Amino acid sequence: MNVLIIANGEFAPGESYPHPKIPFDMVIAVDGGHQHCQVLGVEADILMGDLDSLAPALIEKLKKGGTQLITFPPEKDEIDLELALLHAVEIGATDIVVLAGLGGRVDMSLANLSLLAHPQLHDVAIQFWHDEQKIYRIQPPGIEIKGKLGDTLSLLPLGGDATGVRTMNLAYPLRDERLIFGLARGVSNVFTADMVTIDLEHGILLAIWTRGRA
Repeated sequence: MNVLIIANGEFAPGESYPHPKIPFDMVIAVDGGHQHCQVLGVEADILMGDLDSLAPALIEKLKKGGTQLITFPPEKDEIDLELALLHAVEIGATDIVVLAGLGGRVDMSLANLSLLAHPQLHDVAIQFWHDEQKIYRIQPPGIEIKGKLGDTLSLLPLGGDATGVRTMNLAYPLRDERLIFGLARGVSNVFTADMVTIDLEHGILLAIWTRGRA
């Protein structure tokens, strides 16, 4: 099941953002992310959050329109996006795209990205879409990423070293190498074709695709 999660971060729709015609089986809005739904012209199947910022009349309208409301208190151990991702997995998501998951507070952006290492999300394909960028989580054995000749791709290890990294169709190829957590060696590579292959033997990589030469 393909699930679109619309969070409450910065929102600047570019060509990378999904049009309502793109098929998602379910749309989950995270609290203030409901406003972004309105900009995109999509209806949320589920709205999650403490919902304190929504007017009672709007909440009632959403209920009558068939939106499922899942509320939780502001004081909790998990962040809102974490709860949304876990709920998506619980109801059968296999592929998740997160919109508006970055921007604004640096701590929240870092926390949101760190969720890509969450053990309960290991078996789900997750992407973050932000403006003209897409962030992919790469786990063994690896993935293929579509783009265009001249696009920018950065590879950053998450939570530890990434080993056995091999790439195809990048200007600066990696051949069975180790990317060390905390070092920036994998930043700003360049597509030499419209499809890049990244193979990985161990660890987690964040692949950040940017349209054009960054």
